[in-house]
This record gives sequence, structure tokens and C-alpha cells, in this order.
Amino acid sequence: MIMSARMNEFDTRARAVPLLLTLGLLCACAPSGKHAAAQRSSDAQQQASAGARVSTAPALDPNMVAGVSQAGSEPPIGLKFLITERPQVGLPLQIELALIPSPGSEISHIHCSLQTGEGLQLQSARTFEINAPQAGVALRQDVTVVPQQEGVLSLSATLLIDLDNASVARTYTIPLIATSHSS
Repeated sequence: MIMSARMNEFDTRARAVPLLLTLGLLCACAPSGKHAAAQRSSDAQQQASAGARVSTAPALDPNMVAGVSQAGSEPPIGLKFLITERPQVGLPLQIELALIPSPGSEISHIHCSLQTGEGLQLQSARTFEINAPQAGVALRQDVTVVPQQEGVLSLSATLLIDLDNASVARTYTIPLIATSHSS
């Protein structure tokens, strides 16, 4: 019951940041090129029970954008995302998420739940789990969405994070600006 109230509070706060979303959109929708995609595919290793990829190689792509959260990217975790193509109505769009446990954080488990706003369809699994992530090591997850209408759309990632002595929740918003598909 308490967790449900917290989730509603985070959802309400996440909807209250349209100005930040618009600013994030301007940065997020620029293509970053094929080099970034090649680097991402070469530096990943599967994590056993999660389906998330653990990056132990080079740093995160510099084109990654921080997800918008009312709590900020404060410990124990941050989220960044990368979109390599412009979102177009009716076309699948791959988004790379990077969950970044803060150095020194002692996270035992992460549960991620993805929610789409109006006009956006999720083609990936709605949830994924990560057990015993290493602090400071980026955990990558690819997500596929399909814009159903033009305009400002959003994908939210709610992270339930189990620490040694507590649990916290963070909701991040990933803004998208979808345009018409040109033939």
C-alpha cells in the first residue's frame, strides 16, 4: 500500500515536468551515427538472470542523454538513453537505456517497469530484473517502441531499487518527438 502511494507520487511528479521534457527532446532526437551503434554492439556481455547487458569496456557513448527525474540522478542510480534515429509514426524505434549504479552504492536488486504515454506503443518486455549489479558499471537494455501519432511522446522507466537496508524508487521520463513517416 505504501509502495503504491509512492509510485503514484512519482508518476504525478513525472507528469509535472513538460518544460524539462521539451528541453530534453531537443537534445535527445538528434541522430548520433553508425559509429555509436557499432561501439554499443561490441562492448556488451550478457548478465545471467537479467537480460541486461553489462558494459565493462569503454565509457558510455557521449551522445547519451540523461533521463528526466524529479529526484534527479542522485544516488543510488542514474539513467541515460540513446536514440540513433528520428522517431517516425508507424516505424519501430530502438532506444538504448543505460542504468548507472552510483559508485559506492550497494544495490542488491533492480526491477525496471516501462510505461508508455498516449500515442506510443511498447514492443519490448514491460519489465526486466537485474540482480547484484556492480557499482559504477553501466547496465544496458535495448527497448523498442513504435510511435502511433505525431508530437511529443514519452516513455517512463520506474526503477525499484533494493539496497542493503532500504528500498527506493526512481521514475525517469524519456521524451520523444515523433514526425510523420515520409515515403
